[in-house]
Order: sequence, then structure tokens, then C-alpha cells
Amino acid sequence: MEVHVSLPAQSLFHIGPIAVTNSMMLMFVVMAVLLIVGAWLARKIQSEPVPGRVAGATEWIVEYLLNLVESTAGKRIGRKILPLVAGLFIFIIISNFTGLLPGVGTIYIKETESHVPATEATLEAGEAKAADAAVNGEAEESHEIPILRPPTADLNMTLAMSIVTFVTVQVAGVAAHGVGGRIKHMANPPFLFPIEVISELSRIISLSARLFGNVFAGEILLGVMYAMAAAIKVALIPFLFPVVFLGLEVLFGTIQALVFALLTLIYIYLAAAGHDDHDEHAADEQAHRAGTAPAMAGD
Repeated sequence: MEVHVSLPAQSLFHIGPIAVTNSMMLMFVVMAVLLIVGAWLARKIQSEPVPGRVAGATEWIVEYLLNLVESTAGKRIGRKILPLVAGLFIFIIISNFTGLLPGVGTIYIKETESHVPATEATLEAGEAKAADAAVNGEAEESHEIPILRPPTADLNMTLAMSIVTFVTVQVAGVAAHGVGGRIKHMANPPFLFPIEVISELSRIISLSARLFGNVFAGEILLGVMYAMAAAIKVALIPFLFPVVFLGLEVLFGTIQALVFALLTLIYIYLAAAGHDDHDEHAADEQAHRAGTAPAMAGD
């Protein structure tokens, strides 16, 4: 079994000047599935007088994400940025898990490239002789291109999400403090302003490279493990050997989605929060602890 690894996403076809890659194809599939399932869940929850299992599971996920956001950024800021943070988390985790589905990365199309040897006949002769030489001495090289590839295994996708996070952070900071207040917030004390600018820009690289590197490394690891398992051919080893690594990829995919969403949440909170927000967040924590203390004492 040959392991085929390509760092950039590979083009399948073109729509005008736009190249449609294999990671873009699966991205469209993930987006369509999320939109369809989201619309179906919204209608099902609204139509049920008594929440069922599906509605209960959906509410549990939303409540978990809401509590996570509010515990970090407080109620005022947390509820505003919940759609972005939850959307990033759900999209990334589903995109990471698509790499574990059958057919993703294993169904190929063949692309054949023709190479004509550069000989004296092809260089000195006219077009007719060059065409004859191409027919007689043509060398063909075929490449296997996977039809589907996880969206987060493409650096363009992770970079786009990082830029969205960066722009949102700056918009939230300006909306909360104004342009002058945002600059003053970054230049306190003033000699730290260049470092703060570099730090803000470096977040684009860190967010995109971290997610891409982990997902791409997992894609390579699974390919190598499948190749090793296929080469062993002893009893049930070809079937059981990759299972351990599939479980690890589920764990790492979940962690990376959570890390990206939490870092986005923290960056926005740090940019938009002021002194009053820190006091409000501290007051919420004290009220929560005060509310749970009597219950613990009563238990």
C-alpha cells in the first residue's frame, strides 16, 4: 500500500479562474450538513410540546457552550460572542472528524501528465516533427488525487478562520473602547505598543499553524498506520492496529477544536473587556460561590 501525502490541497477542477480543491469540496459538504441539521433541529424543537431526546441533547450542548463562554467572559460579553465561538467549535470538530470517515482520503482520481523529452529533434525541427516526437517519445506520469480531504488539513482554511478571529478581535476592541481607546489599551505603557502589535499579528500564524499542523500530522499518522497494518497481514492485526490511533485522532480533534474556540473567546474578551467587565466577572464568580456554599453546607 502506497502512502500518498500532499502538503497543499490538490485541485480537482476549475470554475473559471477559481480552482476547486479536495478540501474545499469536503468543506462545502460539512457546511451543507451543518445548515440542514441545524434547520431540522430548530423546527423539531419548536414543534415538540415536550422536549424529547434530540431536543434535550441539543440543549445540553448549547448550555455547555454557554456556561463555558460565560464563565470566561461574563454574561454581557459571553452571550454576544457565543454564536461565533460555538460556530467555530462545531465546524472545526466536525471537519476534524471527517478525516476518520471511510472514503475520505482513500478514494482517488488519476491525473496523467505528459512529458516530452527535450531532444535535438524536438528543439530544432518544426512543429510537425515536434508533434511526431511527442507521439513516439511521450512519457506519461500519473498522480492520484484524493477526492475528499479534511478542510482543517488545508492551511488556507485554518488561515481564513484565524483572519476572521483577528478581525473580530479588533472590531470588538474598537467597539468597546473606540479607536483611541483601543490604541491606548494596547499602549499601556507606551513602549509596549510595538510588542502588542506583533503579538496581535502573530496570533494569526499561531492559530492557523497549530490547527493545521495537528490535523495534517494526524492524517499522515493514520496513513502510515494503515500501510503498516496492511503489510503485517497477521490474524486481526490489520483491523485492530489502526483502532488505537483512530481513538487518539478523535481525542486530538476534539482538543484542537476546543483550543481554537477558547483562544478566540479569550482574545475577544481581552480586547473588549474593561475594568468594569473584570469587576462584573469577579462579582459573578463571588455570587456563584456564595450560592453554592449553602448548598454544600446543607449537604
